[in-house]
This record gives sequence, C-alpha cells and structure tokens, in this order.
Amino acid sequence: MSDDEKGKVLEGATAPKEGKAKALKIKICFDTTQSERGKLDENYTKFKEIAEKLGYSIVSNIEFPITFRQLSHYEIVFFACPDRSKIREFEIEEILKYVRNGGAIVVMASSGGDKGRMTNLNDLCTKFGIEFNNDQVFDDQHNYGIRNLAISTAFEDHPLTKGLELVIIPSSCSLSVSSKAKGVILTDSDAEPPNVPVIAVSEYGFGRVIVVGSYDTFRDSIRAGIQVIQHRILLENILNWAVQDKPLSQILFAFSLLRLKEKKEVKTAPSIISSSLPSTQGMVSPEAILDQILSNLQQVKQVGNQLENVQVALNQVALEVKKLNQNLENTSEIKANLKKIQTDTTITNLNQKIETLDNRFSDMSEKMEKIFTILSQILEKSS
Repeated sequence: MSDDEKGKVLEGATAPKEGKAKALKIKICFDTTQSERGKLDENYTKFKEIAEKLGYSIVSNIEFPITFRQLSHYEIVFFACPDRSKIREFEIEEILKYVRNGGAIVVMASSGGDKGRMTNLNDLCTKFGIEFNNDQVFDDQHNYGIRNLAISTAFEDHPLTKGLELVIIPSSCSLSVSSKAKGVILTDSDAEPPNVPVIAVSEYGFGRVIVVGSYDTFRDSIRAGIQVIQHRILLENILNWAVQDKPLSQILFAFSLLRLKEKKEVKTAPSIISSSLPSTQGMVSPEAILDQILSNLQQVKQVGNQLENVQVALNQVALEVKKLNQNLENTSEIKANLKKIQTDTTITNLNQKIETLDNRFSDMSEKMEKIFTILSQILEKSS
C-alpha cells in the first residue's frame, strides 16, 4: 500500500459533523439476544460516541425473545455479528414485520459468514435478497498491510458511498445479492473473490436493510476499524440512509391518532383500567388486588394488540396508495402517447384510445375511492 493510499485512509477526510438526529428523536438499539460480538460498552464505544455526537440516542436493550413490540421502540436496530446463536423462526417473522412497517436493521457478520459463526443470519437476510457467503476476502495487491485487510475502491452510486474514497474490508465474508437487493461496496478486481459485494442494501415494505460482511469495520482499537476516517463517513451515511424520508405509513398513523383525539374530545371514553377494588369489611384482600391487577393487565394487552393491528392495517392501505401514486406519476408518459396518436393515427383510432385511457383513469379512481373507504372504516373501528 502506497503512502498516498494510507493518507487517504487515515487523514483523507474530516470526521462527521454534528447532525440533526437529536431533533428528530431517532433511537438506535443494539440487539443482545444473539451473543453478538459487537458490544456498545466493550468494543463499540467509539461507534456509540460518534452516533451520539451526530444526535442519535443509542442503547443495548433488546431482550429475549425478539418481538415487533420491542423493536418498534427504535428507528434502527443493529445485529452486530451474532455468534453461535440462531434467531428463531417466529422472531424472524417479528423482524420482517418491523422492517415492513418502516423499521431499519443493520446486520453484520464476519469471515466465514453463517457457517463460520454458527448462526442462521441467512434465514433472515435472504428474505431481503442478500446472503452471507462462507468465505473470507483477501487481496494480495491492495491491502492495509495484511492480505485479509483488503482495500476497496469499487463503489456503486448510492447514498452509502457518498464522500467515500476507499473502504478497508477487515476479516470480511463476501455477499450474494438477488434482484431484491443491491451491492454498494464491492471487492476490487484483483481480490479473492473479485468484484463481489461486501456491503449491500435492500428496501422491504416501508423499511430499509443494510448488510455488512465485517463487523470489524466499526470496532474499537483494531487495525482498519472505526479509527479509519473513511469508516466514520460510511457509518454516518448508513445511519442517514436508514432513516431518511419518513414513510407514508407514519403520516397516516399520525393522522389516525389525530382523528381519535378529536372524537375523544366530543365523547369521553371510559377509563381502560378500573380504579375500584373489591374489599372485605372495608379492607382490600390480597386475592382481590391480584385478580384486579391481572384483569387490568389483560385489558391493557388487548388494547395494545388492537392498536398494533390498526397500525399494520394502515401500512397495508398506505402501500396500495403508494402504488397508485406511482401509477399517477406516469401521466406524462400517457400525454406523450396521446400526442403520438394524434399524429400517427386516424381520428377514429384516436377516439378509441382516448376512451381506453378514460376507462383506465376511471378504474384508478374507483380503486382510490375503495382504499379511502377502507381507511375510514379502520379509523372508525380504532376509535
């Protein structure tokens, strides 16, 4: 590695500036259920310091089992290289539900992928079109002193690669991606294996997924870790992309809460939890207290499940609205087709094609009306 390349790695750019994440109250959580090798209080302390300086709130707080309700308290959840632990099938479904409804996850591994760490991350990541390979990236020509610290300058055009000149790939496995995903940082042509992704992204429902072949990229006090300025830029890019552009589902959900508030002002709803306790001769019995507590907890759980179902239903409706909006964006193409029809066909054919287009717009209007009818029904039930 030349002195110029070393300068780019260590001194080629300034550290990330303070961001606006704090104003947006964006919360990050590191999962702790899978014996992850990356730990905030041990080897990711600099990572935490940088994220907090950018304005993010960051904790380690996921407990077994992983549930949608736990995950939904955070905008981004990290799985920092699980080790000798496997995510259960029902937990994978909970994570998928979280991402589908607007959450973001960052999944990191190490050399050897699933087999090397004895995990089942591929059972999760293949749902997003990304797979960890059972290998290790080497580069004898371009490296940071050691062949398993390969240097990559092969970037795809994506917000994750903004401002990057190079990235070191320390002890990383490679990735395979399908049409559902996109590799954004790849190995160089002289690496082993050549021209394959080591960092990939995917969009799933309203959420986003970032998969990284090496958790060492952001580790403390190691060669080619978080002390590399380029890796700090990469970290900032990952956090920014994971949460930018709030999805329509969140807007609709906020709107539903406003509607509920307006209706409650007209008619005050009865208290969810009763304050009355059965008593014996003026004294409250322990058995009565326990029964009342259990009853109240059950009521709260039922209400929570109902609100969760409302949010999921709203997100499904929002997906349909999003698809219709995409269709409406194609009106410019339709106008161009009309202009061509006017010059290339007879008046009779023109009238026929205009009628066809009118029918298409009528169908689209009917679908929009049905969707907003469903939305109104959902909001009415949730009240």
